[in-house]
Amino acid sequence: MATREARRTRREDDEDTRDEWTETEDSDMRDSDDDGGARNGQLARTPARRQAAQAQHQVVYGEVFNPRRAIPVGLLRLARSWTDAGSIYQAIHAYFEVLIRYPQTGAAEAAVEELLLLADGLAKQGRYYAALHIFNRLEELW
Repeated sequence: MATREARRTRREDDEDTRDEWTETEDSDMRDSDDDGGARNGQLARTPARRQAAQAQHQVVYGEVFNPRRAIPVGLLRLARSWTDAGSIYQAIHAYFEVLIRYPQTGAAEAAVEELLLLADGLAKQGRYYAALHIFNRLEELW
């Protein structure tokens, strides 16, 4: 007997909750005021507000992410990571890849700068042939 009563009260509670949440989006639109806020505290966008928000800022292709610029930057980051890790020859190779693939760009200029710093560091360590190789390749490509 007690279980039947408990089931009835649960069903009645469920029906009450269903009644609260069965309002359609259309009713939210009717209940919303001019600011776009609905009576039940939820924010409802009217079609006019939706159009205004879209017209305010439309994303143009390439505005947010430009893969043509991201790839050389990624190669530069990879080369810097190899330099920091002590893998100098891998870093040199990556910098020259930037120079070969993306000549006359800002990434190429950054790669030349990094290569000159690497050549200077190699010369200070007494690794003259590695530094000479960097200068020779730079003359060929730049």
